[in-house]
Order: sequence, then C-alpha cells, then structure tokens
Amino acid sequence: MAQQLKQYSTYLWQEVNRIPIYRVQTNDKEIARKLSKRPKAKLCVVGLNAPFWVFQLRYSSPKKAILGLGNITHEDVHELPELSIFVSYTLPHMGTNSRGEV
Repeated sequence: MAQQLKQYSTYLWQEVNRIPIYRVQTNDKEIARKLSKRPKAKLCVVGLNAPFWVFQLRYSSPKKAILGLGNITHEDVHELPELSIFVSYTLPHMGTNSRGEV
C-alpha cells in the first residue's frame, strides 16, 4: 500500500466583516518563517503542544487577501463550503540537506 505524504494546511479568514484585518493560521514551519519576515505581519498565537502559528495581516480587500495567501504558499487557494474560510494545502519541503540512503 502506498504511503500518503503529510500535507500542511494554511487557513485565511477575516476577523470582522467590513474591517480589513485577516488572520492566517498555518502548521507549516516554512510558511510561518515567511510570514514572520514580513514587517506588517503580527504573530498572535503560537501552539505549545502542536506546531501551529496564527498571524494577523491587513489587506485592503478580500480578493487581495486571497491573492496574498496564494503568493505566500505558492499553491491554489480553495474556499471551504459552509464557512468563509480559505485554505491552501502544501506538501513538505524536500531539500538537498537531508541525507538519503542508497
């Protein structure tokens, strides 16, 4: 049986309607590193027993927020059906630093 790769998920939602402040929640360490480098991204929540981070960002419109999420993750953005939450799934980052066995 084939083993499925672990997927990371990054969520985007608007805090309050008609106020351009958004939250981005991720369990991907690389996405959290990218967001922490942004000067206007504010780290709000850090998971202690689970690896997740929540950042607060300001976008001028919902379309720009969705575009920004796609630019951060470099993946497609999907809307969850019953909620106004957007999600982007990423795969683990494979680098050349890890040693492989031959």
